[in-house]
Amino acid sequence: MTIKLLQLNTNSDNYWDKLIPYLTSHEFDILQLQELTGKGTISGNINSKRDTFTELRKILQEKYNAELSLTQRYTSSPQAYMANGTFYKKQFSLIRIQEVVLSSFKPFPKDSTAYEHVGRKLLHLILAINGKQISFLNTHFAWGGDHIEKHHQTKQGEILLNYLQSVEPPFVLTGDFNLTPEQPLMQKISAYTKNLIVENGITNTLNPTNHRAKQLFPKGLAVDYLFTSKDLKAKKFQVVDENLSDHFGLGTEIII
Repeated sequence: MTIKLLQLNTNSDNYWDKLIPYLTSHEFDILQLQELTGKGTISGNINSKRDTFTELRKILQEKYNAELSLTQRYTSSPQAYMANGTFYKKQFSLIRIQEVVLSSFKPFPKDSTAYEHVGRKLLHLILAINGKQISFLNTHFAWGGDHIEKHHQTKQGEILLNYLQSVEPPFVLTGDFNLTPEQPLMQKISAYTKNLIVENGITNTLNPTNHRAKQLFPKGLAVDYLFTSKDLKAKKFQVVDENLSDHFGLGTEIII
């Protein structure tokens, strides 16, 4: 059996009119999403007009169940938040859900441009699929000002890696890590897993059409990842360049 998976940093609702048609017209089994936001969330280039998780869940409710891991509240609105969310086909059964705090948070000032201290979590679902149990882990690491690993990212990474080493295979780990593959933390995670962006020679996961940091292009940076445990095989890996966000999506089929 194969499981079709999409990894995407959604960038709130900035590209909603393209995101929704794409998600509703493609048959992914698992959606691992970051930067889901509440109505009134203001931060950087985000000014959310809707609760993106709630609306996505309504739009996709016929096919998917969903779980949310709220990582940060904001001062811009009582409803403001940022979160990671995983959507999974209804024929799959949820065995267990676990949140792992990578960095704690206070309500974040809407006008702050120092994103190093935004709260971060790891969302871990264990699903029963075709008689087998498989873990799906979803995260979004802190920004460090550039792609070079900083102390706070190392600290978050150590928590994640220690937890990951306690997770029974098979597992899939995806997210926006804000670090390039040669950074020490990514090297450690890659040594413990299969790093599909490295295996497939991906050198950029940022959308040059939409991303604010124009100085990064045309080369770009690979900062979004799709990892699997070493016992899993993947096929049909693709970079999804459909202008769904300021990041590209990552898609693959996992053989279980």
